[in-house]
Amino acid sequence: MDRVSGFLQTELTGRSRIALVVAALVLIPSIFLPVWTITLEAPQYPGGLDVVIYPHTVGGELTEVNLLNHYIGMHEISADEFPEFIFIPFFILRFAAFGILAALIGRMTFAVIGYMDFVVFGAVMLYVFQHWLTDFGTNLSPNAPINLEPFSPSFLGTTTVAQFSVSSWPAVGGVLMLVAGLLGPLILVLEWRRYVTEPSGSGTG
Repeated sequence: MDRVSGFLQTELTGRSRIALVVAALVLIPSIFLPVWTITLEAPQYPGGLDVVIYPHTVGGELTEVNLLNHYIGMHEISADEFPEFIFIPFFILRFAAFGILAALIGRMTFAVIGYMDFVVFGAVMLYVFQHWLTDFGTNLSPNAPINLEPFSPSFLGTTTVAQFSVSSWPAVGGVLMLVAGLLGPLILVLEWRRYVTEPSGSGTG
């Protein structure tokens, strides 16, 4: 524990500060870009129908998708259904600002707190996303023209529902968030190796 405590008090190296700034700059475009895409494919829709999720709204071919949803008793997809869209862009901007601030302050403790905050946010959002999918797929109207067994597509991968194939994958904004997130463990590993091998180093290399 003493070693971990000492590590958290160390000063970040120059390369780690640069990595934090890069992570912040990578995050900023994801505020405006699509983060996830859900594609429905069926024989009558060979090109597929896309539902595109942004941090602040949902788009894509919603008119066609909602028409299909009506036939199976699924309630309409619209941005108003998701109050999370109000605050998600502000959280992303906050994480970007935190990364730049951590680079300026240059303390490991501050960087770790910011990264853990980002990880918790990401985990909660994925849980909420799966909850959305489960809610839409299981709360079907019993009066729908087509009687379909309740279903729960996964937020990652492909699920078969009747004659439809439902694929859910990260879009460009989601990939950018993943890249930013992976820089965190990279910084921790490099800084820990430096700390273990050079415990008396200045940490400014």
